[in-house]
Amino acid sequence: MRDTKATVEALYEAFLAGDAEGMLAVMDEDVEVSFLGQVQLHGKDEARRFFEFASTLLADVDFALEEVVVEDDVAAGIWRETATTTAGEPWQNHGVDLIHVRDGKVVALHENSDVRKVYQHFPRYQPS
Repeated sequence: MRDTKATVEALYEAFLAGDAEGMLAVMDEDVEVSFLGQVQLHGKDEARRFFEFASTLLADVDFALEEVVVEDDVAAGIWRETATTTAGEPWQNHGVDLIHVRDGKVVALHENSDVRKVYQHFPRYQPS
């Protein structure tokens, strides 16, 4: 079983590779996923649908994971990113992901960023 650090590293490795299924592979079936100002989801199926939606929002993404802090079963990933929106506008944001790991699986992922930018540039997510 992976420890918290290895689980979080696998999560970010999959994210950086654009591999949503790889991200989901390190998540618990009942994972809680929230993106501040966008969604509060429960379970891998809901997370999968949101990840598919989110994958269409930005192009030319330059994501920099600046630091990961791990304490027992909790981690914080501090990041910044630049990209281009689907409307062709420049995008910049920064934030922190809070990640809770239990038994080698992510049980909670909470992304926190500048929601003003989210509201300005992204369409509202409509779960199916």
